[in-house]
Amino acid sequence: MSVPVLLVTSNGVGMGHLTRQLTLAISGAGRLEPTLASLSAALPTVARAAADGRLPDVPGLRLEHVPSRTASWMPSGRVGGLARTLAWEPYLRDRLVLLAAETGARVVVFDGVVPYRGLLEARRALPGTAFVWMRRGMWRPGVGSAWLAAADAFDLVVEPGDFAGRGDTGPTRDRADARRVAPVAMTDVLPVVDPRDARRHLGLDPDRPALLLAPGSGVHTDLTAAADAVLASVDASADDWQVVVTSQRIARHAIGQDRADVTVLRDVYPLAGWMTGFDAAVGAAGYNAVHELLSARVPTLLVPSTGHETDDQDARARVLAEDGVALHASPDDLTVVRASVERLLDAGERSVLRDATAGLPAATGGREAADLVLELAEGRSAPAWPERVGGRRWPAPVRGPVEQSDDADGAGERPVEHVLAGASERYREARRRVARRLYRG
Repeated sequence: MSVPVLLVTSNGVGMGHLTRQLTLAISGAGRLEPTLASLSAALPTVARAAADGRLPDVPGLRLEHVPSRTASWMPSGRVGGLARTLAWEPYLRDRLVLLAAETGARVVVFDGVVPYRGLLEARRALPGTAFVWMRRGMWRPGVGSAWLAAADAFDLVVEPGDFAGRGDTGPTRDRADARRVAPVAMTDVLPVVDPRDARRHLGLDPDRPALLLAPGSGVHTDLTAAADAVLASVDASADDWQVVVTSQRIARHAIGQDRADVTVLRDVYPLAGWMTGFDAAVGAAGYNAVHELLSARVPTLLVPSTGHETDDQDARARVLAEDGVALHASPDDLTVVRASVERLLDAGERSVLRDATAGLPAATGGREAADLVLELAEGRSAPAWPERVGGRRWPAPVRGPVEQSDDADGAGERPVEHVLAGASERYREARRRVARRLYRG
């Protein structure tokens, strides 16, 4: 019999939190019955992938979007921001408590950097439910001490391994509060596809070499100039390269969209299953991109996004280059970017990089994390329904309808209360009461 668990992610600026939680869910398929509750506006991408059969079957998987307090339709400014915080944190608490009761979750797993006050209040409201913090390492030095203090509220902190972990100089490095597992990458739970078949699937010529350009979301660092330098180097190459650019739903860049000879993959997810179709890659140095590309043994040039508050992408890229498993170039030095692309396009250089990745550890952390969640769930019962949810209105709540929808496609774009498909009427009614805290009009 599978164990109900609630997997929660922060909003984030990429797909990292969502993908790690999905990897855990897929790793525990048949043993865990997961509900994925995310603050990310990218959740519809996951919903469509699941509906279209692009993800491995996970019996019982359900999805629900929870608007973050930075959603575009939330109040802003000095007064509005205060009202937003006063209303949103209790709203988040009630949403999580109700989700746990509706699904019977024995364990709540949170993947994010900041344990929100509403999350910690939900933890206190669910004393019999185990809480886990999936906390990626490689934080930038000097940040997050207040957030790390919340670790004591969790039954378990899990730290996914990092191929560049030896270069971690951030505040999580020497903490003894985390259970460390292998790196987490979705490539571990997806079938290996023949390279020619992968290129056909992506609409590419199976007989031409393909380069993946994965610039990330572009939220923190504008990599347009670096991407232009990459494309110019490819144009100058004697080989007949075809270039593919990723552009997710939450992306804020238009790289490659003005060129007919560049294939733009819009909201293609998960791309991890088709990594074998690429002969080389240039990408930002976020956790997911690095571990998917290198675990798939794709020769890679890392051009880190350097504006992140916690993720030390520059250190990750630099260490991996020192270890000889990737190339590294700063986005601010276009001369080095162009020279590094020229190296990457050399067949001998790619062979060296590909061979070096064979020495990296297996990215089996999703399976290890699933085992830990199952251990924590043992002997725990389903949480009781809360006696009371909702509460008095706070000043200047969000104007909008208290409309419910089980369609995830518009999640995060307008003030619509997304609910689990097949939710009980008891849950729907409780959600209406909770929503009245946040909405008016």
